[in-house]
Amino acid sequence: MLEIKDGRLSAGERLLFSNLSLRIDNGSICCLMGESGCGKTSLLKAVMGFHQLNEGVISIDGELLTPSSAESFRKSTAYLPQELSLPTEWVSEMVSMPFSLKQNKSVSFSTDLLFHEWELLGLSPHLYEKKVRELSGGERQRIMLSLCGMLSKTLILADEPTSALDSESTLRVASYLRRQADRGAAILVVSHDRDFSRQCDTIVTLAPDTPPTV
Repeated sequence: MLEIKDGRLSAGERLLFSNLSLRIDNGSICCLMGESGCGKTSLLKAVMGFHQLNEGVISIDGELLTPSSAESFRKSTAYLPQELSLPTEWVSEMVSMPFSLKQNKSVSFSTDLLFHEWELLGLSPHLYEKKVRELSGGERQRIMLSLCGMLSKTLILADEPTSALDSESTLRVASYLRRQADRGAAILVVSHDRDFSRQCDTIVTLAPDTPPTV
């Protein structure tokens, strides 16, 4: 469960949002919407512990997020940024990299499982042998989302995961995230996509200098 109480965040002298309170239970999906510059991505980074709120608190499973607890919480969190920059040349290297990290050592990498996840997301197994630069933006997004599913994290944060997708692929991503919620994950997604937002349990709209609407 992710909970934010009375959150306020600024960028320099500019107020991004204030009076933000939301709760995302395990098994549910929340879509965070709003115009560019209202703090959506900054909020995801605050939940990851990379930014600190000016006011308010963030808790995960009832425990406060603090500078000292952030690293521990990140071990149970999957984060999918909008812009993917990975130091790998081949897709095969790209997909195996997260499983070599210390916090994921307990999870075994399997191409059979990977291709099963890819099938759910409309991806071909032939992508495994390609170079990363040969992938489209939508393919990269879905491949990284499949890794979030394989790692079975209890909190998933995704920034515009359907921005490079057509309507059919968008619905596949929404269905895939629903599967992750059904296994018990709490999911917070930043999106401008109305088709995607309609598949979520709650929608929170941020706007500069005004209280968020739920």
